[in-house]
Amino acid sequence: MRFTPYDEEYAAVPELRGAELLDYFLLRAFETEEVWSLREGKDWMIRDASEHRVMSLWPYKRYASDAALDIWQSGRPDAVALEYFLEDIIPELIADNILFDVMPRNGETGFLISPQKLASIFEGMMDAGEYRLDG
Repeated sequence: MRFTPYDEEYAAVPELRGAELLDYFLLRAFETEEVWSLREGKDWMIRDASEHRVMSLWPYKRYASDAALDIWQSGRPDAVALEYFLEDIIPELIADNILFDVMPRNGETGFLISPQKLASIFEGMMDAGEYRLDG
């Protein structure tokens, strides 16, 4: 299993928008069984975006590192296992009313999604053994 995007894939991702970003993230995070975000010290980096507090997510370290270098310089990339993410992190973020910003880049929002919806999609993928957006 690979844990970095192919060069062609990496070059194509900036063209993805909306649901395409979400699809890409879901497929790759499901494939690698890990999720990347940024930490400030021991805590996950939570930031304000429009009317929401958000936690950014990426499927590979390379994208999280890019964001840390370009925009959120106080953050450091860190990964968690997908199972831990679903069982431990998502319930905390639901309680704190925090959304996910999937694959933000260049200071722009990626795809905003609630923790409940993201968990539902991943659970559907795991139950089916494949990815389906209607999870």
